[in-house]
Amino acid sequence: MKKKIHIYDILLSNGELLKNIRIEGSSLELKFNGVGKNFAAVEDSDRKTIVLSKYQIVKAELVDTKE
Repeated sequence: MKKKIHIYDILLSNGELLKNIRIEGSSLELKFNGVGKNFAAVEDSDRKTIVLSKYQIVKAELVDTKE
């Protein structure tokens, strides 16, 4: 079974826009599901890992979903 890859454009609270952020497996909403889940590791378009806090994200727009 292949993992889904969700691709987002994410606006951060400091005004920075991260484009084409890849999240493997579950969607962004499920990455921050639960009380103790404040951080999620994601990949940018250059495949660098970025750790985001749910408090940094102002807006996340789903751009694409791949299998």
